Amino acid sequence: MAAASISLAGISGCGPDQNDIKPAGGRVIDAHVHITPDKVKKALQVMDDNLIRYAVVIASLSGKGDDLYTGDKAFYELAEAFKPYRNRIGLHYTYDWSLAESDPDFFSKAPDMLEKAVRAGAIALKNLKQLGLNAKDSEGKLIAIDDPRLFPIWERAERLGIPVAFHTGDPVAFFKPWEPGNERWEELELHPEWSFADPNKYPPLETLFEQVNNVYRKFTGVKFVAVHVAGYSENIKAVGRWLDEIPNLWIDTAARIGELGKHPSGEGHEFFTRNQDRIMFGTDLAYWSECDVQGAGPCKDFTVEEHRKFYEIHWRYLQTTDKVFDHPTPIQGKWKIDGIGLDEVSLKKIYWDNAARFYKLDRFGVS
Repeated sequence: MAAASISLAGISGCGPDQNDIKPAGGRVIDAHVHITPDKVKKALQVMDDNLIRYAVVIASLSGKGDDLYTGDKAFYELAEAFKPYRNRIGLHYTYDWSLAESDPDFFSKAPDMLEKAVRAGAIALKNLKQLGLNAKDSEGKLIAIDDPRLFPIWERAERLGIPVAFHTGDPVAFFKPWEPGNERWEELELHPEWSFADPNKYPPLETLFEQVNNVYRKFTGVKFVAVHVAGYSENIKAVGRWLDEIPNLWIDTAARIGELGKHPSGEGHEFFTRNQDRIMFGTDLAYWSECDVQGAGPCKDFTVEEHRKFYEIHWRYLQTTDKVFDHPTPIQGKWKIDGIGLDEVSLKKIYWDNAARFYKLDRFGVS
């Protein structure tokens, strides 16, 4: 084993003050982060401090505060900023779905927009949760995720040989009444716009899952990643069934370790072990211009040491059999979690091999 890696036996059952856990294998791809151009230096510093050799900026989001923007403006600004770091940072292209409402020709233009972005360095396409929830066409009608007008986009992605990511829905609690009894009350207080409980405005979560799974099943030549544990970390049995049924589907763990840790550790261990070839490690760590966000909030200027502790909780959940410790995103709920103690073979796949293969990172000299 490389000097940077560790013996799992040496960390299994470590005490609550354990603060020196390193990722098994000694190298990690964080397959789900966000970085604005002015935060590249800090992101690389945190990456180096946590053995993150490569990070995937999974959505083209840039700007500051209320001026946060998506689409071409964000993508080409980020692509230029990341150009010197091609062997450290990869970038997804992301549509600005408001264009579908303002431009009647959006659907015919979209495939060429994607191809242009790939030529400029995009390694994949990311679809934000607005698709299916509130993105509308020029007639003001909600665009379903499996709308046939979008099929040319997925066909172009297949022709270009790039993966496609979907953020579908959001936590189950966001679709329940926004009231103090909601387990995500604190998070929804911080982000009231994340409540999708009004059935007159938003489709049910189950409808969104049905639509996106229709896309996965129809476009078998495309590699898809369903981020945030396919949007259903509350029901890993269902996610496991989808992975069994849809061979071109992968998932990532971003901002869902807390929810995953609510499941009995044996169930979590079985889920990760069974699907060890289809899970990519991700955190949703965001380096915004005005602050950092560790998965869910709050927004603050975290130190490198605080980010190290954030990553160490992830290693602790995946690598140890520790009991009753804090999860990495406490704003998502005040419960404690238990470690699932994965074996080193599974860990190396989840930390590195799966994302390296999924994104074909050898072409960038990533090793």
